[in-house]
Amino acid sequence: MTLKSFSSSEDIKTVVIMLHGWTGDVNSMLPISKALNLKHIKWVFPQAPFNVTKGGYSWFNKKNHDYSHLNLSFELLINLINDLNKEGFSNSSIYILGFSQGACLAMEFIIRQTFSIGGIIPVAGFIQYKKKFIESSLYESKETRVLLLHGKRDKVVLPYNSTIAQKLFINAGYKSKLYFFNSRHKFPIEAKGLIKQFIVDG
Repeated sequence: MTLKSFSSSEDIKTVVIMLHGWTGDVNSMLPISKALNLKHIKWVFPQAPFNVTKGGYSWFNKKNHDYSHLNLSFELLINLINDLNKEGFSNSSIYILGFSQGACLAMEFIIRQTFSIGGIIPVAGFIQYKKKFIESSLYESKETRVLLLHGKRDKVVLPYNSTIAQKLFINAGYKSKLYFFNSRHKFPIEAKGLIKQFIVDG
């Protein structure tokens, strides 16, 4: 696993796993963590396992036509969370923030786990396997809180995708909130206050 991490202060209370988008890499989410400037956080930046012909990396391997093509990425995240547990971080102190394809992975991953974490923050993502969402959602994962963020002017992943995701999470029994911003397909730094409240203040 290609991985980078850094801590924003010595008194670390929380871990945020940052999942990059399609064609991103281990460095792609670093500027976002710097811009958020949250204290007492360990930031972790895994790199997706599949090479993309255009350059960069992908969390999805589209050779398979069901969610089994995500198994390698799921395994990567499970191993990472296990390693963080060994460092002394409880699942409730671990969060996943994903952008675009990374947001898709965060959502598809957490519903299929036999544990909950502190929360996920999918930014400008979508749920690929909508018809199987509720039946795939395991009871043990439903203490995971969800904060969905999306730009109203996003032309890459249209905003209605987060509206659908919000309905699916609520119907499946998760505590989920959705916020829109006047932005395109990019991370909305205006959401900094919401993210701080979600992660730091609980």
